[in-house]
Amino acid sequence: MAKKGKKQQAPQPPSSYELLGMRIQRQINAPAAQSEKTVVIARQDDEREEDWERLLGELETVEELTMIPLDDGQIHLRWNPEEATG
Repeated sequence: MAKKGKKQQAPQPPSSYELLGMRIQRQINAPAAQSEKTVVIARQDDEREEDWERLLGELETVEELTMIPLDDGQIHLRWNPEEATG
């Protein structure tokens, strides 16, 4: 018997911000980045400036994460820096 009432909604595609977050998360979770506890991230041309600024704002709230702006607009991320150098 079919259920009445609620219609199943089609899954919504990820927002531009969610896509950006997933891309940066893949970079951070890459084996080399995890081993070195560092990665350089950059906004791609097809990504919205508002999404990029929002992401950077959220990253600023993460404890034990150091964000170093580079001259070319990229951001060097380091986490647990004392462990990475030791």
